[in-house]
Amino acid sequence: MKSIINILLIDDHPLYRKALEPVIHTLAEVVNLFEAASISQAIALIENQAPFSLVLLDLTLPDSDGLQSLIPICQLLPDTPVVIISACENRQMIINALNAGARGYIPKSADSAIIENALALVLNGETYIPSAMLDGSSDLTLIEQGEVTALTGRQGEVLKLLAQGYSNKQIGRTLDIAETTVRVHVSDILQQLHVHNRTGAVIRAQQLGLLGPAAR
Repeated sequence: MKSIINILLIDDHPLYRKALEPVIHTLAEVVNLFEAASISQAIALIENQAPFSLVLLDLTLPDSDGLQSLIPICQLLPDTPVVIISACENRQMIINALNAGARGYIPKSADSAIIENALALVLNGETYIPSAMLDGSSDLTLIEQGEVTALTGRQGEVLKLLAQGYSNKQIGRTLDIAETTVRVHVSDILQQLHVHNRTGAVIRAQQLGLLGPAAR
């Protein structure tokens, strides 16, 4: 059976929507893409179309601005991940968006490979944060502190790919190892960094300087 997903793209720039289409269509065998140029158009689509697997949202729209764009979408689709795609790269905005319910934040300056990896990660139940914006502060999320055991060389390689938004399958292909082996490495990394998910691992690693300055 073919994988079929419905994605809602909310952005008032037709050229940018057009540029995203090839990336979005790589996310499943069949992608039904719905487009809206405003929050009012988006609400109409949500009320009249099949359930959505993912929503991509620009924060600057004709009838709404900033996080006021995010709130009604999260209320109408509480079980659907919403990813912000914005020209704003302000770190505090990222924090505010995640706190308001976004499952990811992608700068519009990101290249197509990063966007594809990030969206695939979110569809797999994770949260995406651009690693270049993790400057070592702890206020993006609550992270359990504890003594960190040194990572092996392979774990370090896996961690750096996690920071780029790679899925387990993509990490396996890049490092030429089995996906099951990747899962073991990820599990070990989470345990050793005293975090509960991949996003926490990236943030903790940035705090500890494991990814280098402004890692991507």
